[in-house]
Amino acid sequence: RSASEASGEVPRRASFFTSAPCNVRMRFRTTFTSRLSKSMESTSESSQEQSFAQRVVKSVEFEGFISIFILANCVTMGMQAHELVTGDFGADALYSLEVSEHILTAIFCVELLIKWKVFGRQAFYPDHADGRSNFADLILVFLTGVLLSWVIPIIVILLKLDNATTLKTLKVCRVIRLARLVRVFHRVPFFRECWQIIRGLSDSIRTLFWTCVVIVLVTYVFSIFGLFLMVVELQGVRDRTTDAAKIESIDNLMVYVGGLDRLMYTLIQVLTMDSFHGVTRELKQYVWWSWMYFYAYIAVACFVLMNLVTAVIVENAMSASQHDSEQAMKEKEAERSKELKHLEVLFRRMDTDGGGTLCWDEFKSSFSDPEMQKVWSMMDCRPEDCKELFELLDDGSGEIDSEEFFQGLRRMRGGATAKDIFRIQKTICQMATALGQVQEQVCVLGSEFHGSPCRASPKSPWKARRPNSRKGTHDSQISESKKDAATDAGRASLPQP
Repeated sequence: RSASEASGEVPRRASFFTSAPCNVRMRFRTTFTSRLSKSMESTSESSQEQSFAQRVVKSVEFEGFISIFILANCVTMGMQAHELVTGDFGADALYSLEVSEHILTAIFCVELLIKWKVFGRQAFYPDHADGRSNFADLILVFLTGVLLSWVIPIIVILLKLDNATTLKTLKVCRVIRLARLVRVFHRVPFFRECWQIIRGLSDSIRTLFWTCVVIVLVTYVFSIFGLFLMVVELQGVRDRTTDAAKIESIDNLMVYVGGLDRLMYTLIQVLTMDSFHGVTRELKQYVWWSWMYFYAYIAVACFVLMNLVTAVIVENAMSASQHDSEQAMKEKEAERSKELKHLEVLFRRMDTDGGGTLCWDEFKSSFSDPEMQKVWSMMDCRPEDCKELFELLDDGSGEIDSEEFFQGLRRMRGGATAKDIFRIQKTICQMATALGQVQEQVCVLGSEFHGSPCRASPKSPWKARRPNSRKGTHDSQISESKKDAATDAGRASLPQP
């Protein structure tokens, strides 16, 4: 600083408005105004970034239109399955079903081609939610539509195979296409509640599996106790009796309880509250305490276990809704980290000297590199914007560090959000207030210098007050006119220079 002061140069960190030349201030004001107008208009421009075709394909109306054909395809498949078994439909109806199958397959293929044309092949990459859904649709349409409806029938005809047997077997595979109903429930708002039920069912598959395991274990334990305590006593009664009717009745009971597998099957019947009283009442005639055995199993398996399973499923459904918001935050964070890694690689490639900062020469040379030009074009940065972009990223030191580079490019890559617009409006309001105060001070200094009163400057429109009544407005106008008249009279009394 001392050397610069001795040489008469203004330090680089000095105040911008006191040290910068007039043309630099004008260029700064022009740049700031253009950038401000771009930021304020970014919300309206963000909606125009997507083409008309993209907005149509993403619309709810388009999804509803395709969902109609998916539902129609499900109806035709049900009619074909019914005809395959019963043969109730005539030849004309069967021909109409075959024609509708080809028409629907063509419509689904056209839909996938439209998505490929509009969004590109990236729309079918299974690395995001929409990509996985589109990829699943592609597999289903190709396997159950193109392959089974067009390719394989042509091969069967060319190879002269048995058309009836082969095609009927392949038509069974078309049932897989019913999985596209999940897409209808997921994307059409009318089926929102149905989608929640399907989502809860899919989330409860693991709970359902372990519920079946626990039921099998409980039933297995009760069956072992029943064989040792109840069935053995029943066999003893049969051995001691000589009545043919009792022997026949006990033999009929042994069909239900005479073995581990048979008793477990009977207990599962008890678990589902099926008609088991015919067995238990007859068994009670020979083993009097058998009713306690069955009701103990009902208490453990039905009352306790089933209610616990219901509670676990409800808890999973509630936690799944919370997990959706957390998963959305994680995906956003993952996208942000991926973006930071991309910017970090870009910064390292631009920092040729490895100093950790970017000077003007390094920044300018990146726009001359063919590979770097591709990266800049993907970020909507043109070579003619090089100087302006450097000035926006630089904080005045003449070099751009990594933090300035990351934060600046991340802000410029997307459209302005409501928070950014509000921040700009707040900054403008503060600048207007500060300029108003400066103008008042200049007026006071001018009046002291010339010895004449200075007319008060109007208040900033950002903080203009609204009058409470018409009378208040009239009075304020009268007072303002009196002040203006007094000021003009004072100025007229002064000698002209």
